[in-house]
Amino acid sequence: MTNIIKLHDEQTTNPLALDDKYKFDVGLKPIFYYQKQIDGEQKDGVVFQDADGYTLDGVYKEIPDHYQVWDTTNQRPIPKGVVGSKYHPTAIYELIDNFNEGLVKANLDTGCLVKDAMYEGGAKFVRTISYPNITIEPKTRKVGDIIRFEIVFRTSLDGSWVHSLQILPIRLLCLNGMVGVDSNYKLIFNFKHTTGFNPSVIRDKVMIGQESFQEMQTWFESLSNAEVTTDDVKALLKHTLFKKQAQKDAELKENKTFNWMMEQFLKETKDLGMTMWAVYNMLTHYATHTPLARSNTPLHSRVVTDQQQIMMVMRSPQWHRLVA
Repeated sequence: MTNIIKLHDEQTTNPLALDDKYKFDVGLKPIFYYQKQIDGEQKDGVVFQDADGYTLDGVYKEIPDHYQVWDTTNQRPIPKGVVGSKYHPTAIYELIDNFNEGLVKANLDTGCLVKDAMYEGGAKFVRTISYPNITIEPKTRKVGDIIRFEIVFRTSLDGSWVHSLQILPIRLLCLNGMVGVDSNYKLIFNFKHTTGFNPSVIRDKVMIGQESFQEMQTWFESLSNAEVTTDDVKALLKHTLFKKQAQKDAELKENKTFNWMMEQFLKETKDLGMTMWAVYNMLTHYATHTPLARSNTPLHSRVVTDQQQIMMVMRSPQWHRLVA
């Protein structure tokens, strides 16, 4: 009987269910500019809630076409959530409802592991869905080089991110978050407006992404077969990520990031050979878990920026010459 109950529980548990802490409504409140006298001196500033709630003496004027995004369920402002009049806030749970329905339509709602995270006081939200049973194993120079299918959904309540749906090939040997950006593959889908983020569209996008994921096996193998030299890799970086720095210092001897990337490339070659597959893994390692503190930008935002940099490298003429 115990085993039956346990099996029943496992079958009825919805891995896509959203935790209650993310289920809050959002809205907009006006922003006010105020002026007042303190000890004969005029003070001014901005307040992010309606003036009726203030007891301070002074003159409050509403700032036109500027609003503060609010968690109206818990009556709190969303940090940095100052937006314009064209912004229409949508609650996270509403987006996730559409997202989940799209995955159901694509038969991707089971056999998955889900991780949700909220950042910057509720301003940004990331959902990561891993599928342990959906994998490919390209024939590279590393035996058992297994890559897993993963979906990442990103959105924000402060207007800084569009709704983004990404298909990430995850190399299990090092857990690199990999973004394949060859022009033949459709793995990144951005939605500027909520109106287009509906279950049918999401179903179509994730199915396209899953098909592309399966097709990438031969592309990964082609990278493994493309031989390069250390000078090739240096030239690739100098013409892309370090183009501005290279104009000042052709050798980039003192650049910590450049030197770290070259060291990481040589580490990758121990298993993967002097190949573009090693270059690819060096780039994705840089984007996902480099130890370098490159700025004060938090990791969840830096990953997005770094993925864009990787795409720029892989779309460059230098990259295509090396993989030809």
